[in-house]
Amino acid sequence: MRAVWLVSLGGILGSLTRWFLSLLIPSSGLGTLAANLLGVTLAMVFMVFMERRGITELRYFLLPGFCGGLSTFSAVTYEAVAPEEAGLTYLLVNIVASLAVAHFSLKAARRFVKVRA
Repeated sequence: MRAVWLVSLGGILGSLTRWFLSLLIPSSGLGTLAANLLGVTLAMVFMVFMERRGITELRYFLLPGFCGGLSTFSAVTYEAVAPEEAGLTYLLVNIVASLAVAHFSLKAARRFVKVRA
């Protein structure tokens, strides 16, 4: 039951962060793109920290909770099909950029986060 609360609280905070980013960057889905790229970057860094430092207590809060709420695919899908949006191009930019950021964030985190002795 504790995991449910941790995921829920993290999800609330991640969703609010995504919403605030969309207010700060209101231009045509760029706030959601920023939230997705930030969420992917944080997820990769958190994953490496947990893997290398043995930090597991916050796993539910940080990964499926905060990062899941921050980088939601449903917001991308909505913005891709909304009549005033760029559609397929916007969707592809989100997917390709998210995968590229995940790749480079993971490599950087593995390079800089040391294994706990």
